[in-house]
Amino acid sequence: MRIDLNNISFHGLEADEKTRKAGSKAATAPNVEDKTSLSVDTLNISSLKAQALNSPQVRQDKVEALRQSIQNGDYKVEPDKIAQAIMDRNQR
Repeated sequence: MRIDLNNISFHGLEADEKTRKAGSKAATAPNVEDKTSLSVDTLNISSLKAQALNSPQVRQDKVEALRQSIQNGDYKVEPDKIAQAIMDRNQR
């Protein structure tokens, strides 16, 4: 099969130029101002996020209470509760 590049028709070229000119007219349309408003939920989420980020990663009071329980021998390991918690967590 032979392709003759000397006799290519440019019928679509004129349409493309008209489309481009029409597009440039649309660009001169008056600017429309975008507005945004935050809902109450968004503000609450932002507040909670800020609280979480400002809280310490380690709750030292909880760690100290656990440490004291272990040292005093008061801390009791309950294997059934641990196993159930593992099962519940894995079913999610």
